[in-house]
Amino acid sequence: MRRAVVAPLLSGLVIPGLGQIVNRQVGKGALLMAGSSLLFMVGLGLAFHQVSQAVLALEGQAPADKWAALRAQLLSQGTGWLWVLLAALAALWLFAVLDAWRWGRRRDQEAGGEIKI
Repeated sequence: MRRAVVAPLLSGLVIPGLGQIVNRQVGKGALLMAGSSLLFMVGLGLAFHQVSQAVLALEGQAPADKWAALRAQLLSQGTGWLWVLLAALAALWLFAVLDAWRWGRRRDQEAGGEIKI
């Protein structure tokens, strides 16, 4: 039962794909790590770009509440892409955790530790 617990915890709490590597699925783990890292970096880069565009749009203005003006500018630019990237990352993360748990159970059963859940 060791892998059935450790693998999903590693995939869920550290980085997606690490549990697959513990389960000796190195290729799948590397792909999940690369995919989640790529989605995270693209999302972070686009978010920084969006914020910088909003700050530049407000340059030269002196609104009373700067944070409210920045928030309004960001909302006017649209953030649909951010939600799409966030949903894709969440789906990948959930898949990694469930897959690590499923394969960890299978590896534990192969090792002789029958699991009844």
